[in-house]
Amino acid sequence: MKIDTNPEKIKEILERGTEDIIDKKHLEKALLSGKKLNIKFGIDPTGPKIHLGRATALLKLKDFQELGHKIILIIGNFTAQIGDASDKDSLRRPLTEDEIKKNLETYLIQIGKILDINKVQVCYNEQWLSVLKLRTLLSLSMNFTAQQMIQRRNFKERWEAGKPIGLHEMFYPILQGYDSVAVNADIEIGGFDQLFNLKIGREVQKFFGMEPQDIMTLKMIYGLDGRKMSTSWGNVINISDEPNLMFDKIMSLKDNLIINYFECCTRVPIEQVKKYEKALNDKKVNPKEIKKILARAIVSQFYSEEIALKAEAEFEKVAEKKELPSEIQKIIINETKLNILDLLIKLQLVKSKSEARRLVEQGGVKFIFGNRAEIKTDWQEIVKIKKGIVVQAGKKNFREIS
Repeated sequence: MKIDTNPEKIKEILERGTEDIIDKKHLEKALLSGKKLNIKFGIDPTGPKIHLGRATALLKLKDFQELGHKIILIIGNFTAQIGDASDKDSLRRPLTEDEIKKNLETYLIQIGKILDINKVQVCYNEQWLSVLKLRTLLSLSMNFTAQQMIQRRNFKERWEAGKPIGLHEMFYPILQGYDSVAVNADIEIGGFDQLFNLKIGREVQKFFGMEPQDIMTLKMIYGLDGRKMSTSWGNVINISDEPNLMFDKIMSLKDNLIINYFECCTRVPIEQVKKYEKALNDKKVNPKEIKKILARAIVSQFYSEEIALKAEAEFEKVAEKKELPSEIQKIIINETKLNILDLLIKLQLVKSKSEARRLVEQGGVKFIFGNRAEIKTDWQEIVKIKKGIVVQAGKKNFREIS
């Protein structure tokens, strides 16, 4: 495939959703040269699902792929056993080999929602890291100091707070850097929080007499609770979420994140995104309407436009018109009477009695039968079980007693 050197496409790749580029001039020159570049991205299987925060890098890889460059996807099945400390404020539990294998079961299927996986070189870093000689690792580590590692932001904060820092965590950046040597990376893409690790990769390549990779870091994507989107925190929108759930989650975003999501999580033309931004800034449009356009774009990206429109219609039906969902999960309850807390647990609407009690006391539980609806406020109530009753917990969770 001939390399596309269209200056406008290259300009957008270098600017859209990017936080920092090292070395930008060198990278731009390389992209304009027509040379096929090795674009590296590493992902540790710390959970079974890939969220939008990680998908931003996959979308950037797709941009490079469409220009004809070689995409090298490194699955960190070895480094996941150590754990990247880039965004962690405490010592994390290393994953076992069995956990990693389980998490990996559908990774390539999910990644295939964005990339043409048949044209991606997929590598597992256990292949070279598990046989890395101790002599080589020690020689590499002599090029770095403990001070360098401790001074990185999250280590410094943990040190000052008296929280433990594992010695093994300090080896993670070196091992990630060795990945760049193993695949002869010309460019490595990562989140802005990965900048320290990516810079170490350049130094590791120099150690082996290689030209250091260029680095492209991407803007941070904030999750549903306003923090960085992270599997560990559960504040994620997963690319495998079913369409209605994905649409609903996007509609719950804070208004100030709309443009960030358009820029980083979609490929809606940037000129159009600027128009949405201006309309929002001038207060000429209800943010909710722009958010619907965003939700349609993201759901369409991972499913189809038709499915996205159906998800929007379902959202409007349930969230705006306050009607019951088109499909409600049915759960068989054999008892004739139950304490309301036990019923909520059996219906899988809550995980604990304490959560159920809080929900009831806050007026967040409603029983719907035919045209009648009753809000439950007594957590000690013994309720009669009848088939066909729909129990609503919160704004969005429904179950039907069967």
